[in-house]
Amino acid sequence: MEKIRIGVIGLGFGQYHVQTLANHPDYQLVAVADRANAWTDTIQIYAQGYGATGYRDALEMIENEQLDAISICTSPRYRPELIETLARRGIPMFVEKPWASTAQQAQQLASVCEQHNATVMVGFSFRFHNVVQTLRDLMDKTLGEGWILNGEYLFGWIPDTDNWLWHPENGNGFFNENSCHLLDVVCYLMGKPISVFAEGVNYHNSPSSEGASVTIRFESGGVASLMIGGLGTSAHQDYPRINIITANGQAQLQGRNHYWESLTWATRENSALNKIESLPEALGNTRYTAAFTHFADCIRHNEVPSATIQDGFVSVALAEAIYESIETGKRVTIPEEA
Repeated sequence: MEKIRIGVIGLGFGQYHVQTLANHPDYQLVAVADRANAWTDTIQIYAQGYGATGYRDALEMIENEQLDAISICTSPRYRPELIETLARRGIPMFVEKPWASTAQQAQQLASVCEQHNATVMVGFSFRFHNVVQTLRDLMDKTLGEGWILNGEYLFGWIPDTDNWLWHPENGNGFFNENSCHLLDVVCYLMGKPISVFAEGVNYHNSPSSEGASVTIRFESGGVASLMIGGLGTSAHQDYPRINIITANGQAQLQGRNHYWESLTWATRENSALNKIESLPEALGNTRYTAAFTHFADCIRHNEVPSATIQDGFVSVALAEAIYESIETGKRVTIPEEA
């Protein structure tokens, strides 16, 4: 397989995937699809600009094109038929976050994929940034397991009340649609979450909480404290961030405008502070390039992607538990695995 022939479904957020894939050496962008009215007269023109074919119907695209993989960037309410069709046909899927709108839907989609032994990568692209991968490697070797973590993913954006982010069958709120990026990296570093307690705020009468302070207990005994939501200011671009205390040291991840770009760490035995900086968007790469490189490697070697369906389920279940805790004022247990 010289280049992986790939299509993209959903050209809202999916345009970022198109831009990444069109310049990625592992892929040939073959087709794109979007049924939104805004694309009625322009989708072919848009697609031709990337040497691809445009479709108004994703199922028609799947039927007509010889595809090795597909990136699904539609909102969760439109995914079940697509995922079932691709799973049945054995076409590997890169599914943009969030994996689903609710834990129940997450479980249903997981069952379909398991039934057909589908190759699926959940689009937690930011965990593949070099500094996050480096920290995970350091924790496996010298820093040890995570004990206590403090994190923040708070920026300035409160969508209108009719935005798809709030809709229960689509984004299902800020914490499911957006904060999942931080939730995923935290679980990637700390392990399996078992319970959550959260307090939320809502100052603009949005359909659900606009920000929250969250504590998470993990199976390992570790704990995390997070501040998440959209109540920040546009002037502050130094997010997300993580400060983690480990069995044998301490590390800090620092981001800028959504993506991770620097890491500092030290061990308990050595006072020297180590630091690396690695910008995801440099030398022609985008913040999604590393994730798609991993996806390509998995397809070529018939391996299971490291951002799994289970990771997608955990993120959705965490978000759902955060909302439940805010509503009830109680600590909420995270459901068992998908």
